[in-house]
This record gives sequence, structure tokens and C-alpha cells, in this order.
Amino acid sequence: MAALTESPIVGIIVSSFTDAGPQVIFNSAKIHVTEDQALNLSIRVMTLIGEEVSNDIFGPLPVPSNEEYLCLAFVFRVASTFTTDPRLTERPSIICSIFKRELKRDMSRAHGLILSYLSKVTSEDLKSEDDLTDEKMKEMHKRLSALITTNPVRIYRIENDTYVEHTGGFYIPSDAYIIADIQKQTLFMIFDRHLSPVRKRQVGILIDSLNENLYRRRFNKRIVDAEEEADRLLNFYGLKKKL
Repeated sequence: MAALTESPIVGIIVSSFTDAGPQVIFNSAKIHVTEDQALNLSIRVMTLIGEEVSNDIFGPLPVPSNEEYLCLAFVFRVASTFTTDPRLTERPSIICSIFKRELKRDMSRAHGLILSYLSKVTSEDLKSEDDLTDEKMKEMHKRLSALITTNPVRIYRIENDTYVEHTGGFYIPSDAYIIADIQKQTLFMIFDRHLSPVRKRQVGILIDSLNENLYRRRFNKRIVDAEEEADRLLNFYGLKKKL
């Protein structure tokens, strides 16, 4: 299923302490944060935090020479696979989530969610410096962005082959579609496959409220998060064009 919403995160900058010092490994925010700014940010964060701290998140922190953006910096370690310095058996590394300054409050609220995800992905998938590949960094950016989307759930009532979008107090920040099919008496919950468990629970609470207040608990609930089935349903209900 195509991405349904936008995230406050405009990119991530991943850096590691190499034999020659801090080095930027990956920068998906380069249209907002230049390579020089990314390197200066990495040096400052590593200097500020030191080499003893690991598996923790800091910020929001300023991006050097860039008043428009801030970052949350997650610190972790990877095993060195090649080094000429016997002291560097592990490389201190950081993941900086870059976002606009005006979204500081939103990102601060997502602090725990980001920490939980990055702690898990770094411990399971980023164990050595060989794991710091572009492919893995791109996937991490995609999943991290999907974790803290800001646009509302799209809720549709389907009846007699037509749909009407609900408005009012049913919205929460998330990345999902809810479709009420009157003939089938079913509430479909369609999720992006990267949506976090926390967001899924929030949408579950929303759909229970919708079922109770509008449909007197008569509707069944069906969760759809498999990409092929989600695309099929959105096409079937004529909503694919709205993605």
C-alpha cells in the first residue's frame, strides 16, 4: 500500500566514529541539511555525549548553521570489522532524526516511541559496521517516518456503492483508513504495514468508539495490514486514487 500520510521526520543522518574520526555514513535529509552541516552535527553530538553513553536518545538538538531544523540523536555502538586502532573494537555511532523546528513539540511527544524502535532495530539489525548499508538505512528511515505520522485517519462510510467521508471528532494522528461497509456490516481497518503497534491500538480504540456511537456495536471489525489485500480493498471501494 502506498504511503498514506507524511511524517515530521524529513530524513535521518547516520554517523560512526571511524579510525579518522566521526564520519557521515548516510544522509537522507541532504536537501535540508548539507553534508557539511551533517558532519558538523555528528562531531558536536559525539563530543557532547561522549563515548561512554549508548542506547539512549538526546534532544531536541540544533543543527549547526541551520536554524530551520532540529534533531533527536540516538546513540549506539557497532562492532568494528576492520580497524588499524586496536582500541576501536566498537564504534560509537549515532542516528539523528531531522525535523522542522516548529514540530519540536510533536517530536518530543514521540520521544519514547522513537527510542523504543531504534533500540530494537540497532540491537537486532545493526550489530557491526558492515550492517550500516544504504539499504538498511533507507528501510530504517521509512519505518521511523511511518512510526510518527501526523495526518488524520481517513474514515469512510460505504453504502449503496457510494462513499461519504466522515468529518468531526473521529480523527487521531495516524496512518490508516477505516471503511464502514453498511451492507456487510463490517468496519475495515486498513493499515500501512509499517504502522507501529501503538498506533494500531489507538486506531482500535477509535474504531470501537465509532462502532458504539454510530452503529450500536452491530458491526464486525476486520484488520487489513497485508499490502496486497489492502490495495485490493482500496481499489474495490474506489479509494485508491485518494492515496
